Amino acid sequence: MKKLWEKVSIKKISSDSFCVMLDKRILKTPLKRELVLPNLNLAQEIVKEWDQDSKNINTESMIFYGLISTSLDKIIDNKNLYINDILDYIDTDLICYRAENPKELVELQKNKWDPIILLLERYIGTKVEVFQGVLPKKQHATVHLKLNNIINQSDIFEISALHRITNITGSIFLSLCVLKKDISKNEVFELSFLDELWQAVNWGFDEETSKKRKEISIELNKCISFLDCL
Repeated sequence: MKKLWEKVSIKKISSDSFCVMLDKRILKTPLKRELVLPNLNLAQEIVKEWDQDSKNINTESMIFYGLISTSLDKIIDNKNLYINDILDYIDTDLICYRAENPKELVELQKNKWDPIILLLERYIGTKVEVFQGVLPKKQHATVHLKLNNIINQSDIFEISALHRITNITGSIFLSLCVLKKDISKNEVFELSFLDELWQAVNWGFDEETSKKRKEISIELNKCISFLDCL
C-alpha cells in the first residue's frame, strides 16, 4: 500500500471509543468498516503501526491492525465459527500428547506441561487427560462443554487474539492461560515450541528454522500484548 497521508492521530469519540485518523480520514478495515477501538491503549498501538516513514506500507506486518480488522470484518458476524475453530484444538492440544522416549524429553514435557494441565483443571473444574504418542484421542465431553462456556464469554477482540494464538501454538490450553494472564510471553513461546527447542539444543540449530522461530516469537508476543491492551 502506498502511503498517501502525512499525519496519524487519535480521535476520541466517547469515553470508551476511539478512532485513528490518517490526516482527516478515519482509518478503516479492509472491508471499509470504520476502525473503532474500545480504549486508548489500542489506538496508540495502531498509530505506531501506521505512523511510518516509508512510502510503501506493509499491512501484513501490522498485528494489532490485523487482529482488530478480523474482529470487525469477520468475527462480529461469525463469532461461533471462530469459537468452534478454537475449540477444535481440544482433542489435539499440543500439551496433551507426550513423547514415549527419550527419557529426557519425557521428563521435560512433564515438568513444563503438567503445570498447564493443572491450571486448566482449575479453570474448568474437571480432569484433563494426557496421552502418550501421536494418535488423536478425545477429551471427555465435560472438558468440551466447560471450555465452550469459557470461550463464549469472550468478546470479539479476545476471540480474534485467542484464535491467532491457538493457531500459532497448537494449543487452546496455552491460549486460555494467556487470556487468564497465568503465563508470560516468554513462557508461551518456550512451552509451545518445547520439542523443537529441545531437539535444537541436542542435535544442533538450523539457521533457517531458528529465523522462522524468531519471527513466530515476535508475532506471538504482539498477540499477547494485544490482549494486555484490552
